[in-house]
Amino acid sequence: MTVRQLRNTKDRMRHAIFYELMGLILAVPLAAWGFGTDLWDTGVLGIFFSILAMIWNMVYNHYFDIMLLKYGGNPAHRGFWLRAVHALLFEAGFIIVSVPAIAWWLSLSLAKALAMDLGFTFFYIGYTYLYNWVYDRIFPYPGFNAKGV
Repeated sequence: MTVRQLRNTKDRMRHAIFYELMGLILAVPLAAWGFGTDLWDTGVLGIFFSILAMIWNMVYNHYFDIMLLKYGGNPAHRGFWLRAVHALLFEAGFIIVSVPAIAWWLSLSLAKALAMDLGFTFFYIGYTYLYNWVYDRIFPYPGFNAKGV
C-alpha cells in the first residue's frame, strides 16, 4: 500500500462528518443529564468541539496512516491494539484544549471540567474504536478488503 492508496479528502470528510454528527447525538444529552448542565450550553460546547474535532480527525488520521505505512503497517488492517492506540492518541490531543474551555463555557471548576472531559473522553474512546471499525467495513480502503488483502 502506498500513500496514493490511502483515503482521499472526500472520504475523510465523510468519515469526519458522520463521526461528529453521531457523536453529538449520543454524547450531548448524556453529558447534560450526567453532569446536570444545561442541554443548550452543553450542545453549543459540543458543536464547538465537534468542528475542532473534524479538523483534527482529518489531519490526525492522514498522518497516522502515513506513519503506519512508514513503519510497515497496513492502514486497511488494524488489529485491536492498533485501534486502541489510535483512539487513545486521538482523544489525548483534546484534553489539553478541552478542560479550560469546558470550565470557562459552563462556569465549572477545573476539577468538574476535568471530570466532564474524562467522561467525554472515555465515551469517545469506545465510540471512536467502534465507529472506525464499522466505517472501515462499510467504506473499505480502495483496493483492499476488510482483512487488508
